Amino acid sequence: MSQFFLTVLNRSIAASWLVVAVLLLRPLLRRVSGRIVVALWGMVGIRLVSPFLIESAVSLIPNAETVAPGIMTDSVPEIDTGIAALNQLVNPVLSGSLAPDPAASANPLQIWIPVCSLIWAAGVAGMVLYALLCSLGIKRRIAAAVRLRDNIYQSEEVVSPFVLGVVRPKIYLPFGEGRQMEEMIAHEQAHIRRRDPLWKLLGFLILAVYWFNPLIWLCYALLCRDIELACDEKVIQTLDAAQRADYAQTLLRCSTRGQRRAAGPLAFGEVAVKERVKAVLRYRRPAFWLRLVAAAAVAAVGLCFLTNPRATTTLNGNLSSFVVQQIAAHHRGEKTGNHFVAVDYQVLGTDQSGKETTVYLWVLYQEYSGENGALRLESSAHIPTVITAKEKEEQGRYALVEYWEPRDDPYYAEDLREKFPWYLYDKALDAEGFIDLQQRSCEDAAEEYFSARRGNSA
Repeated sequence: MSQFFLTVLNRSIAASWLVVAVLLLRPLLRRVSGRIVVALWGMVGIRLVSPFLIESAVSLIPNAETVAPGIMTDSVPEIDTGIAALNQLVNPVLSGSLAPDPAASANPLQIWIPVCSLIWAAGVAGMVLYALLCSLGIKRRIAAAVRLRDNIYQSEEVVSPFVLGVVRPKIYLPFGEGRQMEEMIAHEQAHIRRRDPLWKLLGFLILAVYWFNPLIWLCYALLCRDIELACDEKVIQTLDAAQRADYAQTLLRCSTRGQRRAAGPLAFGEVAVKERVKAVLRYRRPAFWLRLVAAAAVAAVGLCFLTNPRATTTLNGNLSSFVVQQIAAHHRGEKTGNHFVAVDYQVLGTDQSGKETTVYLWVLYQEYSGENGALRLESSAHIPTVITAKEKEEQGRYALVEYWEPRDDPYYAEDLREKFPWYLYDKALDAEGFIDLQQRSCEDAAEEYFSARRGNSA
């Protein structure tokens, strides 16, 4: 359960960036089309429930996996938000307070994360139970409702009209509405035609899973409002100014009654009535170019926030240590007689498949001598490398699956094309793009080694 909870937590964090984008766009797009705003909330839902999202170079999600699956067993627990400044702010606190004590029998995160996962599961169960009890309570109160026609019922227990049910939704109205009853019915029938009860049910189930995220609560509240606004828009599109005024008057009458009994989280009652009245009275059919711009904005949001950033270039603590060990073992070690071997790597990307992780790197191997106080480069190799590791049963430990390097010319470019993902191929060919930074790192390590050696000799 702990790993599933971490998956939910990571999806919640990634979706929060999309929520912020929707909140910024909502006031602008709402004046164009309520249906477009509802579509944006649908994207949030997709982001939260989809197990697979494609990678894109234009993704604005900083990191789709802020909390690494192996954080419970990391010797130095850290998160990767994708924002360096935020990492530098959070990680020292996280490492200082939750780093494992060698004398302790368990890593603190091996206790806290399972506890949090149990609290989360209890919250999910509580939300679902609350919705079921509300629905049963409503059905009990309206059990004596009188059928008006088709799927339309009236009850003394109903204060404002609402729709209840998903498979066979029914409309419930108060008694004594006269000519305004047809306007109420038109609104509720629009809900059914648009399958709004189903979307609200799915929205509530998502809220139940992500109940710990305040932004998701805000999403659900605004989704309910925007569904009502979109439904009003659907109804009044064919009405003239006088009919819209009557429709707005009907909404106002509903708001002045006072809602004695809430319709519950899975039923459609009247919400945000004042906001809806204003929207009805000022409604103007948007120009074609405005609808086109709004559609383009929605497409851009989907492209930027419904995709994941391409493979990360950072590794968790245990995997990073494992990669360093494998590179050192492959390139002889750190010290060879009077020479010093310096190794530096730059991660181009990673790929996760089950318990196997593939790391794509540029590896620089340099061997130095330091006679007579002068640093001299004896040999060097700069090689695009692929290391595939498999996580062992004891979390946090890895076993080598493959250490791969390309063959020399004339097979070099062909090998890279076959081994590296297409979006990393250009980086695998771009030796000049990484060599300067890596060479400085190796030189600094060699200088430090020979300086210390001369100090010990003195």
